[in-house]
Amino acid sequence: MKASSSDRFLCTALGIALVSSITFGCKSPHKEDRQDAASPAPVASLDTPAEASAPPAASQAPVPLDGPLVLIAGGDVDLSRGTGQRILRDPSWDPFVDVRPWLTSADVRFANLESPLSDQKGVTVNKDNPLVFTGPPSGAEVLLRGAFDVVSTANNHSWDYGKRGLVETIENLDRVGIAHVGTNGEAQSPIGPLLLERKGHKLAFFAMTAIFNDGPANLPEPRKYTAPANLHVLRAAIAEVRDKVDRVVVSVHLGNEYSDEPVQIYRSLLFGAIDSGADVVLGHHTHTPQRIEFHKSKPVVFSLGNFVFHQHSEHPWTGWGYLARVRFDKGAEPTIELCPYHLLASVPHPVKPAEESMFLAHFKAISIGAHTGQTTRRADDGCWSVEERRP
Repeated sequence: MKASSSDRFLCTALGIALVSSITFGCKSPHKEDRQDAASPAPVASLDTPAEASAPPAASQAPVPLDGPLVLIAGGDVDLSRGTGQRILRDPSWDPFVDVRPWLTSADVRFANLESPLSDQKGVTVNKDNPLVFTGPPSGAEVLLRGAFDVVSTANNHSWDYGKRGLVETIENLDRVGIAHVGTNGEAQSPIGPLLLERKGHKLAFFAMTAIFNDGPANLPEPRKYTAPANLHVLRAAIAEVRDKVDRVVVSVHLGNEYSDEPVQIYRSLLFGAIDSGADVVLGHHTHTPQRIEFHKSKPVVFSLGNFVFHQHSEHPWTGWGYLARVRFDKGAEPTIELCPYHLLASVPHPVKPAEESMFLAHFKAISIGAHTGQTTRRADDGCWSVEERRP
């Protein structure tokens, strides 16, 4: 993780006090291997399939609460570079085939979209900088095949192709009916909320990034369009809608790349999101799976790991990740399961028995301490219940 000396000072010397007093700007450009070349948003109903863009009829009666609501969340999805070229060669390609049973087991599907989706005339990576990249516009259809309802666009690659790339990403997601939060082409409250409804449950999504790459993306102007991680802003935004929704989901792009351990200052930020009114916090950026902790009995996922992403040859755990399946029951705290997978050629595959044992051993090893999550029961579909370790 590279950062300027001033950023290193801010992110380490000032410690926890920094979390609630300033906007984060710790920089961390990727080091992966090269590949071949302020007003709330309107409520969107998710009871209509993603393919249908027409809103429900005005005369439609409110949908009553119908049992629990299940959210499933994935980590980093990169549809650029070699993966982007694959999409251009085969627009029908679907990397989510093997994990589709997990995705369809939920009522709402979420992921972090790590790459822009913009038309660069067939270019999916900058010829002079392999860490500046974009997926093609048809990447939106790839996400649609995964049945995703909402993605976060708040991360350190949102500005890789400038404002044009950021706006085109939004336009391409809108084109296929996938909701998004974390960026805004008019610089109007990119943090959210994005308000969604399913099965009578009202949810508010917020997304922000603590990571901005060096260069143009780290100038003041891009931060108007991509939500920086700022607890003051988040707290105020949640307060505006907390009594109007049933659940609040916060997505944060943060952490040290390739690390198994959370950074203490970021732990304070994630817990601060719970203190601000979130019911679950979803972290990503490290490209490795990290532990789950509980704060006030609510789950905090430090890093889901890579979801559709190539493996770094020097960091084996970049080839592993998990989906977080969160269940919301009325009047109860959320419960969470993890669904582990292994990546092959950037495509997730549910773990085999031997791989499962290795993954669970690793998850246990990185989940030491009170209030960390421990796997307990295995569901028939291969997902594991995660419960809080009490002191």
